[in-house]
Amino acid sequence: MGKIMSFKVEGKGNGMRTDAFAGKHTIAIDEPESFGGKDSAIDPMSALLSSLIACENVMAQLISNEMKFDLRGISFEVDGSLDPAGLMGDLSVKPYFQHVTVKAFIETSESEERILELQKAVDQRCPVFRTLKDAGIPIENHWVKAKATV
Repeated sequence: MGKIMSFKVEGKGNGMRTDAFAGKHTIAIDEPESFGGKDSAIDPMSALLSSLIACENVMAQLISNEMKFDLRGISFEVDGSLDPAGLMGDLSVKPYFQHVTVKAFIETSESEERILELQKAVDQRCPVFRTLKDAGIPIENHWVKAKATV
């Protein structure tokens, strides 16, 4: 087994807002006004989805180098859906994402087959993707070649 990496985040809550600290970095998380927050920062579920695409980006960068894949850029759209009844106390409803869809747009000269190869490798090795998938959350992950802009 290789070297184990550890992660530590500390935080302080004030109402619905949390200020989290990871080393020298700060992340603010809040809820929208409609959910009792002040909408002063990203909400927790959107932060989780942001972590997913950030992790997929990092893994794509690492794996594309290993594959000698021409990765010129990557952008994402991600959607997650959940029924808020679960987090509001209805124990018959799951309080987490019921479905997540990721769309990645790859700027590359590579073929669709090579894009699929990169995607499969990222899906296997991305810790955030695997955490969600292995927890049983259905994730659709679609990677396509970005349309050329003039």
